[in-house]
Formats: sequence, structure tokens, C-alpha cells
Amino acid sequence: MNQTGRLSRTTRPRRYELLITPDLDASTFSGEVVVALEMSEPTDTIVLHAKGLDVALVELSQGGAPVAADLRIDAEREYIVITAQQPLLAGDAILELQFDGPISNGLFGFYRSTYLDEAGAERVLAATQFEAAHARCAFPCFDEPEFKAMFAITLVVADGLLALSNGPEIDREKLPDGNVRVRFGTTIPISTYLVAWVVGPLEVTEPVDACGVAVRVAHVPGRGHLTQFALDVGAFAIEFFEDYYGIAYPGEKCDLVALPDFSFGAMENLGCVTFRETRLLLDPDAATLDETTGAALTIVHEIAHMWFGDLVTMKWWNGIWLNEAFATFMQHLGIDAYKPEWKTWDEFALARAAALDVDALENTRTVEYEVVTPQDADGMFDLLTYQKGGSVLRMLERWLGADAFRAGVRHYLSRYQLSNTETTDLWDALEEATGRPVRRIMDTWIFQPGFPTVRVGEGRLEQRRFCYSGAGHDERWVLPVLARIHTGESVETRSLLTDAEVVPLEVPDGSLVVLNAGGEGFYRVAYPTAWRDRLLDAGVLQPLERFALVDDLWASVLAGDATAAEFLECARRFAGETDPVVWRAVVGHLRTASRLVEGEALERMRIEIAAIVKPATKRLGWDGHSDDARTRQLRGLLVNVLGSTTFDPETIARAREIHEHAEGADADVQAAAISVVASNGTADDFERFVARATETTNPQEQMRYLYSLAEFPSEELVLRAADLALSDEIRAQNGPFVIQRALRNREHGAVVWAFVRDSWPRVLARFSPSLIPRVVEGTTWLVEDGLPDDVLKFVAAHPVPSGARTIAQHMERLRVHRAAVERERDRFSAALLQAP
Repeated sequence: MNQTGRLSRTTRPRRYELLITPDLDASTFSGEVVVALEMSEPTDTIVLHAKGLDVALVELSQGGAPVAADLRIDAEREYIVITAQQPLLAGDAILELQFDGPISNGLFGFYRSTYLDEAGAERVLAATQFEAAHARCAFPCFDEPEFKAMFAITLVVADGLLALSNGPEIDREKLPDGNVRVRFGTTIPISTYLVAWVVGPLEVTEPVDACGVAVRVAHVPGRGHLTQFALDVGAFAIEFFEDYYGIAYPGEKCDLVALPDFSFGAMENLGCVTFRETRLLLDPDAATLDETTGAALTIVHEIAHMWFGDLVTMKWWNGIWLNEAFATFMQHLGIDAYKPEWKTWDEFALARAAALDVDALENTRTVEYEVVTPQDADGMFDLLTYQKGGSVLRMLERWLGADAFRAGVRHYLSRYQLSNTETTDLWDALEEATGRPVRRIMDTWIFQPGFPTVRVGEGRLEQRRFCYSGAGHDERWVLPVLARIHTGESVETRSLLTDAEVVPLEVPDGSLVVLNAGGEGFYRVAYPTAWRDRLLDAGVLQPLERFALVDDLWASVLAGDATAAEFLECARRFAGETDPVVWRAVVGHLRTASRLVEGEALERMRIEIAAIVKPATKRLGWDGHSDDARTRQLRGLLVNVLGSTTFDPETIARAREIHEHAEGADADVQAAAISVVASNGTADDFERFVARATETTNPQEQMRYLYSLAEFPSEELVLRAADLALSDEIRAQNGPFVIQRALRNREHGAVVWAFVRDSWPRVLARFSPSLIPRVVEGTTWLVEDGLPDDVLKFVAAHPVPSGARTIAQHMERLRVHRAAVERERDRFSAALLQAP
């Protein structure tokens, strides 16, 4: 063992024979594991992981002969230590252990989940969630990603229960005690965090063939009608990635498992992918475009991992960002091929903007950083890993060219399949395939924090780190820049800005230049006002470029480099906009700008927003049956704004009518109507929404009603929503998001904060540590006088170690927002009240 606490590399597992016998009624399990080991040098000590298990040594043997040995448990370090009475020789050995432990009530390890059947009776199942370091809670193992091994898993379960694992079922035997022994095929070498099994009263669909791979969906009984979408997307993804990667699917089957209780969106266990129900079970005719694409992207993301993450795996948790960033990039590439009309790369702009917002903080981080323990990796599961990482890969792909990028990825996967890698191995493979300086570029994006803003002026480009605090920084990036020059015709140019502070910019007289052409670079552009106005007047900007222009300008407001009045003036120019993703930037930031003012100025701001939104709403009308999906999406967005932000009486009345007679409206309008009714709702509405969230079997509809409970205008009702989130009436996986939304309630966020503060022990007891930062995120706009100090002091006094970095980012965002209020409230109010 070394000083970091990582296991010795001199002893490695090659194969696990694993038997698990769960008792769902007692919430316990027992097991046996036989580990085939390989020692690179003589040793008398074998150390592996176990946590919360009672473990007994059955036998240690070498060369077919038993070796006398003792077992010691080191609970503090989560180790079991096997000490042989005589040294083992270099070569092979066999370790056999027995163990038992509890089925967890949390959402990690081997954990318990429940649902109510049609008769209202509770049914119990159990499933695994092992990332990052929770396999050790279910069986003794070498619980680090570098220790890849084959797994042959057997489950002994009560007759009538579904049993699933990574491999296909290859044998089933009825036992004398009435249980059933189910044996699964041996996997390829995988890391322990990718091992999975599920046991319980679930159903599974008939398989769909995808290049010879059987794809199935497992689900709670009664929801089989919601599985066809996932089967279609899953089969498409396997076929797409086999072609893209040039390597066959690395498993023998692909089960997609919808779990009633699940902490994350999904988990890429090889051949046995687990999901939240909302991310897998879906009726496309009853789902909004956001809900549909959200599920499709998640499915494709996890299947992309079968190659990038499962077949080729990082050596240590510092590389988890690349697994997730690459799958984030690939999910959009796959869905763009599946449904190009959804324009998923345009929608990715929203995620990129969120990552830019975090990366503009002093409390941002490098994308890759040193990870000493697996727990240190918990902070990597955030916007910077997924969205910044994915955005930087997209920027690189666009600059290299899609074919060149794909060639490099194929080279990487072919070279390292079944093994483990470091981040730089991918950059080197891309360099070898393209001849471009990929490592030089990517090192500046991965190993230093933040991103640049590119400023234009006097024949030069200047890059400086963009930071809301305005603090001086000297970082520079090797920046792949796409630009477009309009001189009567459009010409796109590719260049690589070095890490110099200033570079020349040659612009022909009378021409228009679009920087960040395509709008997909991970940086901001600070156009001079006259330059920005000329671009808008000329109508040469593509949708993502218009999105970026709006988003960059609002970021400048938060940084103090532009005023809210300037942003509003720019936003007025978008009343004739037709693209949904541009509208999402305009509307999102107008809503945020309204948080800067109060009283009469706020009422005036609502009038301004309505004036911008109403012309588009009038053009669209209310009937969307003949429209494409993105137009329906836009209609729902604008209806929501008019009814929930500007409180337009006509919109509220129509939304209530649609909600009460929903059969005639499309899903995007129905979802908007729920939000509008909630924002203007009564106590009777609240009771109906609670009942509807409980009764519906449609996962997406359930979330619409559940999350809207936080939007009600009554303090009593919003507090009740927060209290419900801490009870068994709302699943622990969903409660943090209800509280987050309640904290964001403009009128009642302050009283919800007091409730959360005073109920903090309940919050910690109810929610997984990984979800606590989601609660705290709701405080970032609690900007009323005195309130930020209370939040900051409380959070500082009640640290959450697993989410410390993310929570620090939330607290900095609160300070940024408060500073914007102090800077803007008086002058923005004056500008609004002076407006005609």
C-alpha cells in the first residue's frame, strides 16, 4: 500500500466467481466470492476492500494446495487484510471468502427500493449502485477502476422475482428450499464500479435485436406501454456506436432497467444499465420535447459508455471527467443522427451556458484535478465534468473536423480496449490520427481553470480570463477559433490563437465578422456595442450565434461590464425571433433580470417582458397539432412566461381551461398550463396537484405536478411543499429538487430558507450526501437585504464534505447575484420607470 491509501499493484484480481443471496423481506444478503489472483512478486499479505460487511476467510490456496492464513478487518480504511503464514509465490492464487451484510436504505451499494402495486401494496426490490466506491459495500473486492477483472455472477432469489446482472442468464435451477439459482454469463474484464445486479418483482420486455445484441427494458408492472421509446433509442444507439467506433458492442446483451428509486439519472453498468424511471419510461405522444430529448440523451449517453468507460476505463478517478465528458459529447452526436429535426446540438447550448456560468467563478476548478480517495471524485460529478468537458470536446471536434476526430477516437479505443488509460492517452491518439497539436490545446483547457473572453478592437483580438469577480488572472488558452467574414459572401476561417495575450485581427473594410462562428466555442465574445448592433441589424447571425450573443451580454451584466438596461434594450430586438433556443436565452435572462428590481419597477419589468413575448405568442396561437416538435416547445415556453412571470390574465384563464380539459392540447402546452395554474393556484389546486403526482403512472407527468408544488403563490402552500419533500410522501431522490424550487420561489424563498435552516438535521437524514448540494443550489437568488449573510454563515458552519466544492460555487453565485442587485437595482429601476 502507498501513502494515498490505494491498493498495492503487486496483487491483481483476474476473475471473480460471485454468489449473492438476498433476503428482501429482512433487507439483508449473504454471499460467497472466489477471486482468482495474480501476484507479480512474492508476498504474505493480500489487501482488498470491504465496507459494512461481516467477512470470513474460507480458503487461500496456491497451486491447488491450501495456504494457512488469517483475516483482519480494518474498518477505518475499509480494508480486509489476509496474512499468509508463509509467503505466496509470484504467480496465481485463489482467495475464497464468505460474507453477509445489510441491504442499504440509501441509494448506493446494494440498496432497497419500493413501489406500490395496483392493489396499493408495497413491493420491494433491490438494486446496485457502485460508482464511485460502493462495490465494497456489497462484496469484498479490489474496488479501484484499474483492477479490471471478469465477473461470473450467480443470484439465489425467491421464485417469481426477476433477476438481472451484467451478463445474460445462462442457467436457472429450482432449489429444494423453493428459491431459484440464476447464473449469468461471464463478463469481459470490467471495473468493480460497473458490476450490477437487480432483484425484485419487475417485468422485462421481449428483446429487440440491435446488430445481434438483445435489448430489453425492465420495469415496474403496469408500465410496459412506456417501454417502446427506450427500445427504439437503445437499439439505434448500439447500431450507431458500433459504426462510429468501428468496434462491436462489448457485451452480450443490453438490459435497460427502470428503478423507482435512483439517485442519478442513470448508470452505465455493462449490459445492465440502471435509470430513473423518468429517463427511460416515456410515452412520446404525452411528453414534451424537453422530456423526450432528456430521456433519449440519457439512454444514448449510457450506451456510449459501453465503449468509452466500460471497454476502455480510466486508471483512477481523476480521469472520470473524460468518461462523462465524452459520453456527454457522444449523446448529442447520437441523437443528432437519430432525430436531426430535434437540433440537439442547439439545445446543448443551454448546458454549455450553465457550465460557462460556473466556470466564471473564483471557486471553479480545473476539469481534471488530483484525486486522492474515491470520495474526492464525488465533486467531479458536476457541470464542469459533463457540460464543460463535453463542450470542449465539441469545440475540438469542430476545429479538427468530424472525420479526423472520429479517426482519432477509433485509434484510441482500438489501442486500449479492455485496459485502462490516462487522459493524455486520448490526446496522443488524436494527435497521431490528425497531425494537429491536440495535447497542447487540451492541456490549457483541462489543467487550468476558467475560460477566456475574446475582446475585439483596433485590429486585434485580446483574450483574458472571464471572471465575475473581476479579479486579475494571467491564464491564457490555446484557443481553436472559428470565425466568419461577410463581405458580400460568407467565408469561414479556422485559426488557432496561441497563449499570447493579444493577436492581430485583419478585417476587410466594410465587412462583418462573426467570432465564435457556429456559437459552439467554450469562450465568450465581448463585441463593441456598435459591432453587436451591426451584426443584429444585418441578420447574419445563426441561431446559436444569437444565443451566444445574448448569453455573453447577460454574463457581462453579472460581471459589471454591462448594465441591465443595456441587456433589456438588446432583448427588445428579439420580439420577432423564431428559434426556440434563442428564445430560451432571452426569456431565461429576462426572468433573471426581473430579480434585480422590486415594486413598481418590477411591475414595469413584467410589462416589458410581456411586450417582447406576446407578438411571438400571438403568431404561434394555442393549437400546436400541426406544428413540429420545436415549435410546440417554443409555444409552451412562451405560455409559461406569460402566465407565470408576467401574470397575463388571458393566458392564466386559458391555461386553467387547458389544464382542466387537457385532452385537446399538446404536451408542451399541458406542461406549461400546470406551471401557470400552480403559479396562480389555490389551496384546492394544491391538493389536486398532490393527488395527481401520486396517482399518475406517467413518470414525466408525475414530475410536472410534483415540482410545480414549489411554485404556488401562498407561503403556507410552498412551506407545505418543502415539508412534503422531507417526508415519505415524496421519494428521497426527488425531494431535493422540490426544495430547490421552493427556495427559488420569488415571494417565499426567504421563509423556505428559514424552514430548511431549522430542519437541517431532517435534510441530512433524508437525502443522500450527493443530493445535498442540489438543495443548497436553490439559495443562489436569496438576495434580499441581510439574507445572503445568513445563508453564507449557516452553510459555512454546516459543511457537507462530499459536496464542498459545488456548495462553495453556489455560495459564490449568491454573492455575485447580490452584488448585481446592489449595483443595478437603483439604476435599472430608474431606467424602467423612465421608459415610455
